[in-house]
Amino acid sequence: MEKIREQVRKKYAVAITKAQGCCGGDRCCNPVTGNLYQTGELDGLPEDLVASSFGCGNPTALATLHAGETVLDLGSGAGLDVLLSAKRVGPSGKAYGLDMTDEMLAAARDNQSRAGITNAEFIKGHIEAIPLPDNAVDVIVSNCVINLSGDKDQVLSEACRVLKPGGRLAVSDIVLVRPLPLSIQQNLAAWSGCVAGALEAEDYRHKLTAAGFTDLEIVTTRTYDFTDERGAQFLPDLTAAERQALNGALISAFIRAKKPAALLTPGTDYILRAAKPADLSAIENLLVANGLPTAGVADHLSTFVVADAGGVIGVIGLELAGRAALLRSLAVAGDQRKRGLGSALFNQALDQACQVGAITAYLLTNTAEQFVARWGFTPISRSDIPASLLTASALATTCPASSACLQKVL
Repeated sequence: MEKIREQVRKKYAVAITKAQGCCGGDRCCNPVTGNLYQTGELDGLPEDLVASSFGCGNPTALATLHAGETVLDLGSGAGLDVLLSAKRVGPSGKAYGLDMTDEMLAAARDNQSRAGITNAEFIKGHIEAIPLPDNAVDVIVSNCVINLSGDKDQVLSEACRVLKPGGRLAVSDIVLVRPLPLSIQQNLAAWSGCVAGALEAEDYRHKLTAAGFTDLEIVTTRTYDFTDERGAQFLPDLTAAERQALNGALISAFIRAKKPAALLTPGTDYILRAAKPADLSAIENLLVANGLPTAGVADHLSTFVVADAGGVIGVIGLELAGRAALLRSLAVAGDQRKRGLGSALFNQALDQACQVGAITAYLLTNTAEQFVARWGFTPISRSDIPASLLTASALATTCPASSACLQKVL
């Protein structure tokens, strides 16, 4: 494994100096990277950052990041996915980048400084021995890196260890459709070129399961052609016959998996109760930590519900107008996420809305559209929300026009 690691380290040290590498410049993965990073999401980042990204996809688009989350990028390179993640999780969240190459770390820190992003940190280490404690991060992303490791079982075991219960793995990687010829498997240049170390899809699934992951998903994003001139440039050590044997054997794939959640038990681990005036400060602090507005909370505190575990660890609120209810301010403490608390709070709020006579529930959100869809909420126009409800709510001005508007008949 040390020979493989040193080959990879040397190649990427040179690559960042030249702003091209195994998947950059004229290499196999660059068109995928270029197609998947949208111009708008790169706003505020150094213009040359994409050129120094050597990935094969955009795992930050795959991960669906939320405000306040902690993200780890395995093999973070020049920092593109870390800085994108840091922007998405906001000042209440954090993004870590882990890389073993000093030159990459220096470039990443320079890019961070130029972007003015303060909630990111780049750390030196190996993805087989992640220098973070257990249950430390909500999401792990990685971009064309896991295939480079000589011990993928250890990488995935470490990833599961540092993820919080319920945490998500969302990576873009090279995957095999069929086994490689032995000559390519033993070629160090093909290892550092993101080829020889790639796993077959079923082997990937097996290793993820063995590491403790569930809800596995592998989706093809591109199949590679190694028979043309670019293929010859990418793998110059291989003969034309070897490249022909390799043709169609490699794909880029998005890979998703989850660490099983450790669910909290209502009545034992916490209780749901009506909010009290003494809870206001804790509620507002929790909302701020989750990137949510606090406007109007004090005015509607009597219809808020909190999860209490010796302190407020979750909250949801209602605003009422006639027979319409606006659900708002669903937030869970960072160390209690993915443990069933959000669902318990949401169910309680819907029950409470029914008890006070509401027949329709509405919601404005930038982050929870997928989450609430399981309760049957459907998209509507903002103008479909009763004026008596929306104009009386502070959310009418604090929630941007781009917020999703949702409705459920109770």
